[in-house]
Amino acid sequence: MSPTFRRRHFNGWVAGSLLLAATVALPLISIFSGFLSAGDLAWQHITEELLPGYLYNTLLLMLGVSLLVLIIGVGSAWVLSVFDFPGRNILQWALILPIAMPAYILGFTWAGLLDYTSPVSIFVRNTWGVETGPYLFFNILSLPGAIVILALSLYPYVYLSAYVWFSNQSATVFEAAASLGHSRLSQFWRLAIPMARPAMVAGVSLVLMEVLNDYGVVSYFGVDTFTTGIFTAWFSFGSKISAIKLSGYLMILVFALLIVERMQRGNKRYDTLKGQYRPYQKTKLKGFRAYATSLLIALPVLLGFAIPAAMLIYWAILTLPLVMDYSFLPLIINSFMLAASAAGIVVLATILTSYTLRSFPSKWIQVLVRFSNMGYAIPGAVLAIGIMVPFLWMDTQLNLLTQNGRQLILTGTWLTLLFAYLVRFMAVGFNNIESSLTKTSTSLDEAARSLGHSYRTTLVRIIIPLIRPGVLAAGLLVFIDVLKELPLTLILRPFNFDTLAIRSYEYATDERVPEAAPSALIIIFMGLLAVYLLSKITKNPVR
Repeated sequence: MSPTFRRRHFNGWVAGSLLLAATVALPLISIFSGFLSAGDLAWQHITEELLPGYLYNTLLLMLGVSLLVLIIGVGSAWVLSVFDFPGRNILQWALILPIAMPAYILGFTWAGLLDYTSPVSIFVRNTWGVETGPYLFFNILSLPGAIVILALSLYPYVYLSAYVWFSNQSATVFEAAASLGHSRLSQFWRLAIPMARPAMVAGVSLVLMEVLNDYGVVSYFGVDTFTTGIFTAWFSFGSKISAIKLSGYLMILVFALLIVERMQRGNKRYDTLKGQYRPYQKTKLKGFRAYATSLLIALPVLLGFAIPAAMLIYWAILTLPLVMDYSFLPLIINSFMLAASAAGIVVLATILTSYTLRSFPSKWIQVLVRFSNMGYAIPGAVLAIGIMVPFLWMDTQLNLLTQNGRQLILTGTWLTLLFAYLVRFMAVGFNNIESSLTKTSTSLDEAARSLGHSYRTTLVRIIIPLIRPGVLAAGLLVFIDVLKELPLTLILRPFNFDTLAIRSYEYATDERVPEAAPSALIIIFMGLLAVYLLSKITKNPVR
């Protein structure tokens, strides 16, 4: 073994990255190992009575949300790409706003809006004498209601990818189709949809990851899915092995989704040939068609953000004196400190792993790091179970070592929660920082080392200042994701520890929806601020 080989493959950077990657991958390994073990009586009951329902509801939820986000996201992106109408420039960015409102907040807000005692229902009954029933229009606390809420919250993933794709397509292709007699509708179905398939699949894949991760909407709406089943197995049945097995099945579903997405992409090319690109000339709509199109495209924004946000502000004004007590400020401090700590840890960890891959490229290091980044594709409830199992085992070993009896030393602490966030959101930080590193020439590293600078000095004094926009974007995204995270925090939080997300959810489940508004509005405001700051960071990169 040559000295050069040892320096490149056996050093502190590689050892630290491998240790970090192996530690982060531990929850995934614990779920795989527990999945293969024998079940108990609770698992027998779940497989015979509950598992078919979990599978049916989960698949139906995925199918319904996929269809709706495709209709809303792709339809809106296409109309904005080929037509000019009043308010188009505003709607182009306004369609992104629902991404700032977590699905569980949107869900309990609409449930409160359509409730029998809501101002809207009272107005309809008093004005038109219509008996509204428990809920206006239809029973929103159902599987169809959950599909609509999740679609309104998640369609921006599809809209963004589809709009970028349509905007980058050359007009020559569509002009050729028009010269052959194809109408605008025919061009959409026979050209735009097949060409935008990679963008659509990528967007829908992200949406389905979020659907599988969701706990707040499905539990509040009374829809039994794999995620709610994991909570039931752990907390109601007290069966650790059943929770692990359900987590394993959900992981298989996620991996199948990832494989299908990767197989669909393959090596196909859908791009416009170089030198043939020409921007598409938008058709200007006039009269009734123009204003009808504006209203139609504005509907997702109104239903997914504007109306719920207005209702939350109204409720917040009414309930602010009730909820602004001595416990509200610690709630904000808990949320922000937890999110800031997690963002800092994730950014440091991803800088270490991404810079190691850059400086010491190796296939086996890359495989392990990529595997450790799979946490973002795994639902929060699944990760929580995967983390609880090894941490409870470590608590048992520490108790035997210290002879302190049965005490929880690691489980139920900030350490467990921050480790969970590292596993869950490491991919968010890694993708942003690695993409920034790929735009920085490796010749800078070589020049610095030829002048006698160490790897650490090169990283701190040269590389980090150059990739600062990517570092800031990574930290900001992780901060917002942690602030909104619900299932992971619900399971792993320390005793008597609440965050804004948990307080909002608890108020809603206690049928005190108006009192959930102040906490929810802070989360939404931070989401909007993140969107604004990210746009500024990407438009004004540090040079």
